[in-house]
Amino acid sequence: METSNRVLDAVLKGLSLPHIEERLPRDFFYKLGLKFPEQYGIACRDVSACVRRAEALGAGPFLHATVLAPNWIEHGKRVRRCKLEVALGYAGDAQIEFLGPGQGTEHYARALVDTDIAFHHVGIFQTGIDALGQTLTGAGYPEVVRGGIALGKALRIDFRYFDSRAETDLYLELLDFTSLGIQLSLAPLLRTYAKLRDTLPL
Repeated sequence: METSNRVLDAVLKGLSLPHIEERLPRDFFYKLGLKFPEQYGIACRDVSACVRRAEALGAGPFLHATVLAPNWIEHGKRVRRCKLEVALGYAGDAQIEFLGPGQGTEHYARALVDTDIAFHHVGIFQTGIDALGQTLTGAGYPEVVRGGIALGKALRIDFRYFDSRAETDLYLELLDFTSLGIQLSLAPLLRTYAKLRDTLPL
């Protein structure tokens, strides 16, 4: 499949992964009241290697870090000492998220049993996550993971994974980032980081 986003096309081809539209028609999302996903969530054994491959094809630069997930709740139970390796960047207007196997959770590692790289989930940035979550569970896609942080009304980061693998072979991730009730976007932060990194001396 070729699109107007040549960088994304090249990255997906280089990683032997499909476009979202090759797995799910746009109507699938709209019928559930969801926006079309902005993020490709890719599980991988070697995050650094995937970042290098993607950047060589014109994506990024990527913000790459290992982070604690203190409020990780999986199948209704809080997981302590959960740690995730994450790299975020852009291929054109599409966000790419590389995720390592993780520590304290098998959520990403389960997708890597027979492969080193797997299309794990699609990420949908949208407010109203509570109501949307009810819609998804009512449609037969149970919530399996949730997490995030809340600092009163000043900042709320909420993400939830819903299991649609039986139908789509993917998870659906809802991401609701708000400050004082206004939706936040990661794009300006990541693009500013990319510009700063490009100007730094080697």
